[in-house]
Amino acid sequence: MGQQTRIVLIDDDLDTCELLKMQLEDTGRMALTYTTHSEEALSVIRRELPDITILDINMPGIHGVEIASTLAAEPTTSAIPILYLSGMVTPGEVDDLAKGEGEPPLISKGSPVEELISAIDKLTAA
Repeated sequence: MGQQTRIVLIDDDLDTCELLKMQLEDTGRMALTYTTHSEEALSVIRRELPDITILDINMPGIHGVEIASTLAAEPTTSAIPILYLSGMVTPGEVDDLAKGEGEPPLISKGSPVEELISAIDKLTAA
């Protein structure tokens, strides 16, 4: 088996974190670390230096977009791809909310896990 994709998930919903950890690690290709506290997000990402970071957008404390902006400004974390995850949009609204090129892609929490896996694979492809 090849090297696993290392993922850090930042989401204030513990159930979402635990479910995604189980689903993604069940692929045998991914290892997920998470925190439910936005205040810990930067330290966890800096410590883990993952292959990809998945950020909930609407977080109490530090907003997901603010975390992404800080990561983009730091030399040690600027190359880590970011994928936004949001419960505020339905899967059908994701395309309508697509941002310009270079912006982190967005996945709805209501999307099938296969769509999340596909997005992770796309962002981490060498």
